[in-house]
Amino acid sequence: MKSFINRPIPRLLRYELLLRGIMEESPEGHEDLESIPHVIDVIKALGKDTEPGVTSAKQKVELWRYNSNLVFKNGEVIVSCGYDRFGRCLT
Repeated sequence: MKSFINRPIPRLLRYELLLRGIMEESPEGHEDLESIPHVIDVIKALGKDTEPGVTSAKQKVELWRYNSNLVFKNGEVIVSCGYDRFGRCLT
């Protein structure tokens, strides 16, 4: 699950490296040399805008991992704390 959540953003950010390589290999005066820097700026902005969502997703994955590793003793009572959509305990 962890890799599924993290994949799209790093892939997007790797395009910057690809575009820089294209710029280096493009002949002087080529029309791409004008547009590529703008595209790189857009990619950087998208990376910054999506960072909070990626952090939140990583925290959820970590919480799921902790939850799956919980081991209860035989006869131990498990108390379920209902959470609202904001993650606050309802009890």
